[in-house]
Amino acid sequence: MSTPKEPDWLPAARAHATDYLHRFVNNPGVERVVYEFDKHYHTIKDPNKRIDYLSKLAAEHWDYRKGRERFEITETYAMDDPGSPLGKTIYEGAAYAEMGSRSMASLKHYSIMAILGGANKSVYNRLRFGLEQDATYDMLAYLGSERELLPPEQEQVKDYARGARTEFDLGKGAITALMDGQLTPDGEGEYDVFTSEWHITRLQKSNGVPVMLLSSPPFLGGKRANTADTYDFLRRLEQEAFTPTENILFVTGSLYRYAQYFDAMREICLRTGVDIETIGFEPEYAGLEFKPTQFLQELKAAADAAVRLRNAVSGDEEKNEWRKAYYNRFNRID
Repeated sequence: MSTPKEPDWLPAARAHATDYLHRFVNNPGVERVVYEFDKHYHTIKDPNKRIDYLSKLAAEHWDYRKGRERFEITETYAMDDPGSPLGKTIYEGAAYAEMGSRSMASLKHYSIMAILGGANKSVYNRLRFGLEQDATYDMLAYLGSERELLPPEQEQVKDYARGARTEFDLGKGAITALMDGQLTPDGEGEYDVFTSEWHITRLQKSNGVPVMLLSSPPFLGGKRANTADTYDFLRRLEQEAFTPTENILFVTGSLYRYAQYFDAMREICLRTGVDIETIGFEPEYAGLEFKPTQFLQELKAAADAAVRLRNAVSGDEEKNEWRKAYYNRFNRID
């Protein structure tokens, strides 16, 4: 059996991913923060070794979630106190790494503007920030999950998603609240389909632009879909249309931009050639206080995502049997 020919666009996609990974691990802000925890990192010159070392270091020092959702972290740490010298250094590192400041859309038009799911009011703020960009799109998509909302979260979102029970409901609440008057008043072009594993709702703007809400299936029976799962679900739904001429703008918070960009490159760009851009707003935009421990937690997420992307670029990811099983199970929507 002959080996399938490699797509013409794949070498450029791999080169772009590799370049971004190298710039990430060599970023002065990342270096400045890591130096406070492990001075050996500065002596490592090979970017690939830096990726692995950073991921290992982050697992040892910066795992504040410990298997929980982000909003379930309630512990306090000295570095988060005002005047903490370590906290000051982390603030400076976050500024260099552009994880505490906003980034804006660089183009005037996108094939898809995609709002990433989240907790509490993050969905509302991500959609609000996306709609504020001076850009048009052929489709607006919300990528959520069936993560169940606990009572405290239901209370926090009642101003825009009263009665919401899942993260998917938060997307519909945000769209209804922020796009009031923009959707077709008679329900034209709308539909709602779901199975035990996924949920798709289609709305439509008055100008004919579709608004898709997707609730993705979790990875191999996980308790909820993660961001990478939602990327994969979008890719499989749009696989006929995804070509190197298409582009996607993902909207999130600045703290999560690196990790979510790396996973989008891995799940979508390296598989289809679609161009990816990820933007995010600063914590103050959402009325949130930036904490050094939050930056470290998300730096850990970025390091883990960097390992996954590096492995995908090198082809190592496809050797994993669990990965093959995943794609065999969810290779089509039916």
